[in-house]
Parts: sequence; structure tokens; C-alpha cells
Amino acid sequence: MTRRLPPAAMNGMKLAAIPVAAIVIGILVALASSPSSLGRGHALGTPVPATPSPVSATPVQSVTDPGILGKGPQLVAAGMQSLAGMSANRAAGSADGGKTWTTLVPPAGASGVAIDPANPQHGIAGGGAIKVTADGGATWKAAQTSPPPGAPYVPLQVSPFDGNIWFFVHGGKLLRTRDSSATWRDIAGLPALNAPVLVAGQTFGQFYLASGGTIFSLVDNGQQVLTLAPLPGGESVTALASVGGGDATLFARGSNGGLFLLKGDKWSAVSGAPAGPITAGANGILIVGNGGAKLGSPGIVTYSTDSGATWRQATGLPYDQSVEAVAGQPTGVTFVAYGYGGDIYGSPNGGRDWVLLSRALRSRAG
Repeated sequence: MTRRLPPAAMNGMKLAAIPVAAIVIGILVALASSPSSLGRGHALGTPVPATPSPVSATPVQSVTDPGILGKGPQLVAAGMQSLAGMSANRAAGSADGGKTWTTLVPPAGASGVAIDPANPQHGIAGGGAIKVTADGGATWKAAQTSPPPGAPYVPLQVSPFDGNIWFFVHGGKLLRTRDSSATWRDIAGLPALNAPVLVAGQTFGQFYLASGGTIFSLVDNGQQVLTLAPLPGGESVTALASVGGGDATLFARGSNGGLFLLKGDKWSAVSGAPAGPITAGANGILIVGNGGAKLGSPGIVTYSTDSGATWRQATGLPYDQSVEAVAGQPTGVTFVAYGYGGDIYGSPNGGRDWVLLSRALRSRAG
């Protein structure tokens, strides 16, 4: 619900009754429109994103249950307004910047689900066979053609660049379709995959894939596979983000909990940030949440604009739930965060200030 401001004709006594929250929101809008608000200007050619519209500032009851995405969710951003949130057997998508959400569960007998960031009505499910929905899960259909044998099929992602492109893992192989399952291909040039992490890159059709401590660049949706430098010390990649601008290409979290940046062909350790989810954006911005799957304790996000040399703590995040997932785009300065209680927060200015966008992913109405 959007708060209506009082008419301009209201007298001074009425103006004094404007909620403080409305003033804060006005400040955020001004910050988002200011090139100096990030400490660096926008990357050349990068559009300034629209400021997220917060929900009503009316106080609500603190969350007492985890949100519908549970532990270990993933957020994916596509374009200016499209978002997807995914966990093992539940997905949610938003086409309006995180204000309203469509939820998706796999059909009976299936396991694993992924939702199209650009179209929340479109999703895929795995298991013994691959199923597809075009109506938000009301009906599910079989894939147009059967994929290569080797069930179970584990959905990784619907491409944020093109909803016709899907990625699965099966039998340790990366499986891809570029035409909504009319044809399939197991991507060659990869080892047997173990707990793979797949994220979109800086250019159309580019992805980064991590398996263990090895990272690959998938050019043109995997038509070409390039091997990048592995994480140091034999660490495995548990989270990965593509960095736009600055002097780094990738931001990673290792199995020891440490953070690393890839600059050229060398990884360097980064310290000073929380132990939770990561993402990155334009101008080399790095974002880290606190994680921990906690209720009753504050959500924390720290951000860096200097390749992790210094970190600052963001403002405006929830007091009653940890931040379990964060998302942005390599070319943008707008970010979204998912709280463990199911609340969605947005930042229009590189992760510095956050406002509540939606409570739609709470497991109980709040």
C-alpha cells in the first residue's frame, strides 16, 4: 500500500503530523538521484535505477517464523524490476521490483524448482523428469523433448537474460536448453560437478560456474568454456558474484568462510565483512549480509566501494531477522535483500540505505 501525503493546502499543524518515515523516504529518493551518493559516480552508460517504493510504515508484529524461502535461499535480479528467490523446493518471483510476489512449488512427485526472474508465472521443476509451468504452478507440463538420460535433474537457474534458457545438473553434468526444452545439450569441457554455483556475468549470455574450488566462464550460454584461476588454499566456492567496474571480476566466499576477489588472474583475500550472503554491482560495489538464519536479532548488510579495503554498515534493515540473501546486477546500484522472516528490503544507492519493500514472503501474515 502506498502512503498518500497530505494535500499541499494543509496548515502547519497538519504538516507536523506527517510520519517521520515519509521524511526518511524523501531523503532516500534524493540520495538515489545524487551522483555523489555512492562516493563514486555511476558507470558510464549505466542507467540510474528507479528508487524502490516502500510499503506502508504502519507498525507490524515482529516475525516469529522463518519466511517461506527458509534457510539458504538464493536471490537473482534481472533488469530493473525483475527478481527471483529460490530455495530447495520453493521459489518466488516479482515483476515490480520486489513489492508483490508470486510463489511457486514443484508439482507432486517432483523436486527442485526455479522461477523465471523476468516472468514469475514461468518456472521449471526437476526430479525424475523435467516439468514446466507457464501459469504460476496452476498446471505443469512435460518438457517438449526428453533431456539426455541421467535423472535426477536438479534445476540451477532460468537465465535472467532469456527465459528460454534453462540450466540443470544431472549425473555431474551441466545440462542446458536454449529453446525452452525443444533441444538439449550437456555442456562439454567441464569436470564432474560437485555442489555447483551458477551466476550471471557482466555481459549478455555470460555465466560463471564454480564447482569445488574451480571456476569457469561460460561464454554464450556455454558454447565456449574457459577455466579461471582456482580459489587459493584448496578452498571450495560456496557463493559467487559477478562484479561490474572497478578492478575485480568476481567476488567469492570460500568453504572456510573467507571472502576473495578475482583481479586479473589472481585471487586475493578480503576481510572485515560479515559471514553471510554476497553480491556485487557497478563501480566495484560489494555487498555482504550477516546470514545465520536468526529471528529476534538485527539484519546487517555491509558494503564496500573500494574492493573490500573498507566496509561500512548499511542503515534501514530489520531489527528482528538476519539477512539471508542479497542480489544485484553487475551494471546496477540497486540491491535487494531477503530477511529470514520473509521480509524484502531494497537499496537504491549501492547498499548504503535500505527500505522495506514487502512482507509478502512471510510464512504468516504480519
